[in-house]
Amino acid sequence: MAEKALSNHSYETYLTLEKESEQKYEFHDGFISAMAGGTPEHSLIAGNFIGKLNRFLEDSAKNCATYTSDLRVRIEATNRTYHPDAAVICGKADRSAKDTLAVTNPILILEVLSDSTSSFDRGTKFSHYRTLPSLREYVLISQSEPMVDTYYRTEEGTWIINTVTDLDSTVAFQSLGCEVNMRDIYRMVEGIG
Repeated sequence: MAEKALSNHSYETYLTLEKESEQKYEFHDGFISAMAGGTPEHSLIAGNFIGKLNRFLEDSAKNCATYTSDLRVRIEATNRTYHPDAAVICGKADRSAKDTLAVTNPILILEVLSDSTSSFDRGTKFSHYRTLPSLREYVLISQSEPMVDTYYRTEEGTWIINTVTDLDSTVAFQSLGCEVNMRDIYRMVEGIG
């Protein structure tokens, strides 16, 4: 999750750090955590995913866009701000009143897992993301083995998980009505794709 944590800070302090540093930070209700750097595999997987979704969205009639990890997602209900590896917003991006460079309405969020972030991304971070009323799908992609977990929120509010581990299979993204080949997600990832 983080290299260092600064505790008991205001959101304004967090925004100043984000503005003045090349480092990305996350805000955890008074705690500011520096994000650890990613691996080449992490970056490649996120890029492959974003590329495939962008091609689908360009060819569809959907009014949606895919954003990179530069985007801040603000979770007002739990006073958290994260930089997901990718996020999809359909329609107008709703900006946080507290942070006009952060959005509050992604329908899909993607995190590429690493050994150091896997537990946090699957547990604590997901519990906060689930409080976003707009969120319909949470995608976790392993960078060490072919494995994609998609969590989809039904109309009744139940979360359903689907795990795909076969490189010859496709991953369905219910919130967007599309599928992506596992081989496309892991394209050129050493030891996997």
